[in-house]
Amino acid sequence: MKKVFLFVLVSIFPWQLPILAQNAPARNAKKDSVYFSKPYPFILPIMGSKVHNLGFKLPFPMGVMINALAVKQDLTLTNLKVGFNESDWIELDDVVTFDKISSQAATFNARFDLWVLPFLNVYGIFGRTADADIDVNLVEPFPLNITTSIGGNYVGYGLLLAGGVGPLFVSIDANRTYNYNPRLDDPAKVFIAGMRTGPIIRFKNNADMNVVIWAGAMYSHFNGETIGSINVLDIAPDAPGKIDEMQGDLDSWYDGLSAAQKILYNGIYTRLSDGFTNLKGNIETGYIRYDMTKEITQPWNMLIGAQWQINYRWQIRTEAQFLGSRTAAMLSLNYRFGVKGKNWLSGVSSK
Repeated sequence: MKKVFLFVLVSIFPWQLPILAQNAPARNAKKDSVYFSKPYPFILPIMGSKVHNLGFKLPFPMGVMINALAVKQDLTLTNLKVGFNESDWIELDDVVTFDKISSQAATFNARFDLWVLPFLNVYGIFGRTADADIDVNLVEPFPLNITTSIGGNYVGYGLLLAGGVGPLFVSIDANRTYNYNPRLDDPAKVFIAGMRTGPIIRFKNNADMNVVIWAGAMYSHFNGETIGSINVLDIAPDAPGKIDEMQGDLDSWYDGLSAAQKILYNGIYTRLSDGFTNLKGNIETGYIRYDMTKEITQPWNMLIGAQWQINYRWQIRTEAQFLGSRTAAMLSLNYRFGVKGKNWLSGVSSK
């Protein structure tokens, strides 16, 4: 019964799918007869020895991947509140109008992974956003263009499920990261999930080498609420002149309202004016606090990618994301290895 179950499992999951830098399944009896005549040498994945005995050459169970990613995406901001220094919050959602908000970032990270089961990979991510530009174009109640460059570290974790359908592989990947920045009171949480599928192109003269091409879709999500602060000189380096200009635009906006609107928004207008006055008196130490709901304008996008497996230890991967409100390009280098020992739950000890 166990053999029947294991055979079904192998048939469903061709273990060494290349997505996220894994190897393709291979059966080359002539070349690997010596390899398969020996016990499976590594402690992971669980049941790896049983799969090895069926003649499937598993990838090295552990890996280190270095990734470089450039991304641009459009954002939507709602429920905006601001505070000047230690003043109470001013709710602006009823009066504020944004033109277009976009972010551009370049990030680098290292991903450490291991195959817990022949079809289940878990990993941790450690990285840094070296350069992130966020462009915010405010139209009302006063025109303002803010471009800020922020960087920070992030950590995260994820898992990958991999399987096969005929000649194609299928993988589902999900991860969550926590992004730290001195301007944020709490880390920004990002959730990303994706599905990929495509063929594996093998080389007859080199069983260890292959090329994989895939297409798929990805979903991205930020945590809703973002609370932070920004110094006055980061917003208006030429203060107090810039603050006077913002005050003049606020006055023009208020003067253009109808009589009923002036009554409705008088409190907001007065508190914003007082806030600008407060900032002018504290330019060096002044700051604006903000609280808003941040979302990716279109969370779904398409992706295409390819990987060149040089051998069972080294792979190079590239991927492009497009459509939706997100465009990105990624380049990765992966190195795989294993820890030798008794394979877990196999009952067989390596020598």
